[in-house]
Amino acid sequence: MTVKVRIPSPLRKITDGLAEVDVAGSNISEVVTDLTAKYPALKERLCDDDGNVRRFINVYLNDEDIRFLDNTNTAVKAGDEVSIVPAIAGGADITRKVYLTFPQNLIKEPLIYLAGHKFKVVTNIRSASVTEAVGIVALELTGENDEIEGAIQFFKDGGVTVEPIELNVIE
Repeated sequence: MTVKVRIPSPLRKITDGLAEVDVAGSNISEVVTDLTAKYPALKERLCDDDGNVRRFINVYLNDEDIRFLDNTNTAVKAGDEVSIVPAIAGGADITRKVYLTFPQNLIKEPLIYLAGHKFKVVTNIRSASVTEAVGIVALELTGENDEIEGAIQFFKDGGVTVEPIELNVIE
């Protein structure tokens, strides 16, 4: 069956500017699978490495948060509307917090410095633990979403593992 998926403004460039797209599925998981099959660039934005919807992505079925229903197993029917709402700070600039894990061969490379110059992002190291074998850095990236995404992809392309920081504190 077909349901409408509302696409948030920051992701519309991936859906050719469409604010709503029709996708097939009998539950949220199948809807996300069909959506990311039609628009493969959405997969990295919406799903983690295991294919699950990322924690910072809120999904609503007819204005109800699926986390309070049956999560991605929530059944959908024809005519339902699914909304994708990424947790993004207000304003033009946003801040994303990530953990970077540098393998031994990259510890001495200035990748954070290079990312700050290659992309329009401000890098702020919040904490770090560096040994001869591994480097782990908690990093804040502030800038426009596209620039932050570019910097994150730059790290990944360079061999760095990038994971979102899930914080439960009020700043």
